[in-house]
Amino acid sequence: MVKELWLIHHSHTDIGFTQPQQIVFELHNRFIDEALDLMDQTADLPDDARFRWTCESAGIVWRWWAQAGAKQRQRFLAAVQAGTLDVAAFRWNLTPLADHALFAQQLQEAGWLRAEGIPIRSAMQSDINGLPWGTVRLLLDHGIDGFSMAINEHFGRAVTPRPGAFWWASPDGHKLLTYNGPHYHSTPNRAMRLGGESSVHEAIPAVTAYLEKLHAYGYTLPVLGVQPTNIYFSDNDSPDIHLSGFVQRWNESGQPVRLRLCTLTQYFDRLRQESLESLPTLSGDWTDWWNFGAGSTARETRLHMQGQRDLQVARQLQGWSVSSGSSSERAAQLAQQASSALSLYAEHTWGADWGAATSSSDETAIQLSHKLNYAYEGATLARYLKRDALLNLARQLPGEGPSLLVYNANPFPVSAMLRVPESLERYTPDLPHLAQRFDVEWNGRRGQERWVGPLELPGLGHLSLPLERLNASSEGLSQTGHTIGNGQVTATFDPLAGGMTSLVCGGREYVRAGDRLGQVVLEWPTVGRRNAIFGPPQWEEFNMHAAWHHDWDAQREVASVVGNQGQTVPGAAEYEQQLQLANGETASVRYWLHPHERALHVRVTLNLEPDPTPRATYLHLPFALADTVRTHFETAGAAVEFDREQLPGSSRHYVTTLDWLRMQDAEAGVTVATPDAPLWQIGGYTFGQFDEEKAAPYHATLNAWMTNNYWDTNFMADQAGELRFEFTLELHAPESLADSAKRALQHIYKPEIQPYVAAKSSELISQLLNLDLDGVRLVGADFDETKRTLTLCLLNPTVERRSVRVASGHLKVREAALTTLAGQVMTITEPQTFELQIEERWWGYLVIDCL
Repeated sequence: MVKELWLIHHSHTDIGFTQPQQIVFELHNRFIDEALDLMDQTADLPDDARFRWTCESAGIVWRWWAQAGAKQRQRFLAAVQAGTLDVAAFRWNLTPLADHALFAQQLQEAGWLRAEGIPIRSAMQSDINGLPWGTVRLLLDHGIDGFSMAINEHFGRAVTPRPGAFWWASPDGHKLLTYNGPHYHSTPNRAMRLGGESSVHEAIPAVTAYLEKLHAYGYTLPVLGVQPTNIYFSDNDSPDIHLSGFVQRWNESGQPVRLRLCTLTQYFDRLRQESLESLPTLSGDWTDWWNFGAGSTARETRLHMQGQRDLQVARQLQGWSVSSGSSSERAAQLAQQASSALSLYAEHTWGADWGAATSSSDETAIQLSHKLNYAYEGATLARYLKRDALLNLARQLPGEGPSLLVYNANPFPVSAMLRVPESLERYTPDLPHLAQRFDVEWNGRRGQERWVGPLELPGLGHLSLPLERLNASSEGLSQTGHTIGNGQVTATFDPLAGGMTSLVCGGREYVRAGDRLGQVVLEWPTVGRRNAIFGPPQWEEFNMHAAWHHDWDAQREVASVVGNQGQTVPGAAEYEQQLQLANGETASVRYWLHPHERALHVRVTLNLEPDPTPRATYLHLPFALADTVRTHFETAGAAVEFDREQLPGSSRHYVTTLDWLRMQDAEAGVTVATPDAPLWQIGGYTFGQFDEEKAAPYHATLNAWMTNNYWDTNFMADQAGELRFEFTLELHAPESLADSAKRALQHIYKPEIQPYVAAKSSELISQLLNLDLDGVRLVGADFDETKRTLTLCLLNPTVERRSVRVASGHLKVREAALTTLAGQVMTITEPQTFELQIEERWWGYLVIDCL
């Protein structure tokens, strides 16, 4: 039985939800000041009752630190030394929308605070329902030895055991002590009646009842950690001025369970006093349940994903820079600003707490405007930096009059077809404003376009072509009736029901018999209410996930075809279907094939009305693969096998992937590049449709969950307008995961282009570096001109050791080293060899010192 109840007091950080985002930042500054005052006021109380405070988010503390005076900073440091104040390591409570590079930066503020003298040993996330598997490696590399989750099971579920502690194993086998605690606020403040103006008398039966449930559940530790916030509200709330007095009165009443106020790190230190050898070790992705809300703002989510990619390309292109120190410094400042904005879009809060129910209110509009602007700001600045770097590279290139620079940011060669605007020559003058206008006009007007290629591009390298020589091959392309082909792939479409009746590659059929692949499907709850799927939430229940309605009745209708058109154009065979959804909204799906590729390209365009009625849209992909199929998806720090490599209780209803998924059986596979749509249901229409865990086998179906407005709280209910999603289906024989990722990434990081007029210049080496990554993923790059270092973020998604080789290109290599995600050097290359061994499923940095 539990003998000690340790209270980890904090304010849950929602960037929004309770107040507009800017106000939330201001309030949290005050909360820290109030907490410091309460520590002084309770200094003479018994040690158990002395006020202690844990700052949930290092991003909040760094903002406070930046505006605090010297006296307040000294008070903060003194409280940390006294053990009454603690800082948790993560910047924010996160969604899985952050890519590898952005996720790796989430402990940046923790590093800055450590440099100011604040030790940080623990990390916490509250509310959210999961984090990418790479979390373990990230935290351990930064010296974090305890991680806490306090999951809100509203429209979600906690992993098991809960509450309980376990060792969370990283993809490469390292272990992190993890506490999977009860929901903050709901358990201590509501169910147990701790703090606020509650009396000890009314709290005793509430605490007793909860602990009896805990004992029946099988909890065996003598100490339990809970996270009270403020009895009067759960999120973005002031320190509880009554909590210390309540703890003192409780302990003086002689109860068999003793209360103690503690910090997060103190609680982990108390756990370590117990015998932890018997704790289970769990290995897998803590797949999030909550992020389906990103489908309520599909345009901004797409721009956020593109912004992250653009930022990585811009940072890589800095390696070609011949800019002055001041311009490089400004570029670094803007890159940090873009990263910060993109990070805030990936933070878990969208808008006002009742925004879905009051979609037309001022408060809903205010908070959503601020939230969505994070995606717009981050994507715009990243695009600016990328375009500026491309223009700077073009200025160094020789050529023959008006030319086109084509840059491949992938570390491997690609053969690529390019979509380019007809009016390229208009953008060739060397004028920065015209270069920046190129993106604005091409994105905004989407005028006449054409295909160019295929072009053979070196890895991390460029190619320059005179505009007059740009052309497109049409070798093997055909279109007859409702069929298109390229000599490798043949696709046949259903002009009445929509989608494909057949997709053949290498003599093999990829469409499941009797199904149609590529249909757009509209789904809605039959009763027209969100709480038909989940709810109402029972906040004080031990297992709130019991509020899922797994028998919810969903209506699904395939969009009706209102028009078909097929054609061949230079470089592509195309087929387009115009569609109408059951609710009157419209859509179109364009399919195309390029010469020689074993791939089908798809673009879906939805035209939605501003209607808050709950509904979702899918691109339905039923494959002719065995139901013993295995599916992998990519999340920050790992490539994850669906079901087998997920923690028990984490989401199998849908997954969030960064770039790609692969479905493969013993005979064939399909790898889907998905640059715009991160949400996927695997095995069918699965959201809310089953209880417990979903185990293989499952049907060989992928459903791109393009849009939904199913969240009933703070997400957008009435997104409208034109929404675009592109996909590429690569069809292949069974192959390694590294090869499948490589297939997808050429469609994720597409070649970048910059029109220019060649100046007098000597020949420039066409590759930034010569890299042979042996199947290891390049997931980020950053060039520091001052230090002359190129830092590459690498991920080995495979279970094999790999050899990475580095040779000079434009950058002359002096030395190369592998480091942890915290920058600790692990291995340095021998002089002149520049070969390094990458262990299985490793995630870290390759730092290249350049001459």
